[in-house]
Formats: sequence, C-alpha cells, structure tokens
Amino acid sequence: MAELTFVQFLVALFMSLGALCIFIWAVLSGLFHNVEDVKYRAYRAEVKDDESTDATP
Repeated sequence: MAELTFVQFLVALFMSLGALCIFIWAVLSGLFHNVEDVKYRAYRAEVKDDESTDATP
C-alpha cells in the first residue's frame, strides 16, 4: 500500500514539474505577451466565416 502511495506521489510530482516547465517556456517565449490580440483575431475570423455563409442563397 505504501509503495502505491509513493508511486502516485512521484507521478503527481513529475506532472506538476512538467506543467511548471511548460508554463516557464511559454512565459519566456512571449506567448503571454499580447493575449488580447488573439481574442480579436479569432472574433474577426468567426465574423468573416458568418458573412461568407450568409451570402449563399
């Protein structure tokens, strides 16, 4: 039973370290620099798609 708990602890530790590494990589590579621009680009793409489907008779 104690071995299983220790293995679960190690798995959780490695998963959290992996998530931390991904977060640090994202911050250092500038992925969180201008997050508002992504929102507006996605909105414009949706509006453009809606306009093109509305034009079809």
